[in-house]
This record gives sequence, C-alpha cells and structure tokens, in this order.
Amino acid sequence: MKKYEIHKYAYTDKTSEELQFNLAFYESRLVLLQEELEFFKHVLGSTIFNPKTPNLFENIELFKAQIDQHMKLTSKLTTTVEKQYKEVQLKVECDELSCDDYFLRNYHDTELELVSFLTQTAQFKSEMMEYLKGIIL
Repeated sequence: MKKYEIHKYAYTDKTSEELQFNLAFYESRLVLLQEELEFFKHVLGSTIFNPKTPNLFENIELFKAQIDQHMKLTSKLTTTVEKQYKEVQLKVECDELSCDDYFLRNYHDTELELVSFLTQTAQFKSEMMEYLKGIIL
C-alpha cells in the first residue's frame, strides 16, 4: 500500500470551516470503519470456513484479536475527533495567532495519526480478506 506523507505546514492557512469539514469527514470514516470491523468479527465467528484448513483456529483468533485492537483505537480516535471538532467550533471566537497555531498544530497531529491508522487498517482488512477468500466453503 502506498504511504502518503502530510507536510507539517500543509494546514497553516486552513479556515475553521475547512477544519470542521475535514474532522467531520474523518469522524464519518471512523464510524463506517467501526461497522466494518464489527462485520468482520461476526464473519470470523461463523462456521463458514473449511475446517481442514491448517491453523484455522489460530489464524481466526489472531484476526479477532487484531480486530479488537483496531476497534479500540477506532473508538479512541473517534472521541479525539469529536473533541477536536468542538474545539475548532470554539476557535471562531479566538482571533490571536497563538490560538490559531494551537488549533492548527493539534489538527495536524490528529490528522497524521488518523491517516496512519486508516492506512494500517486498510492493509489489515486487505490481508484478512485475502486469507478469508481461500478458506470460505
């Protein structure tokens, strides 16, 4: 999977509205991701797999554990995005440059974490789907 880097000064000229839009987008993406992970966990708990597959139980349990980790981080990031969205709404009342710098730096750090997490999760889902394609009855 191709890795994208976000330049540290990419958001110095963002408006509050742009920050809110981006945060709302990430929040919706995280909510959808949570639903996808719950679906995969449900699929892994079903009995649709070839029982003669070597290490089937171990691999399924490993995927379940990884899904749980991703779900916890998804929940944490959703909370972070919601909090930051509310903070950006308050930014409208702040006219000082130091205030702008605070919000932009926090937004940038959050976005770096989100992009990295979403990329890692997409890679994980791809690997899991590739494995599952070969063992479903």
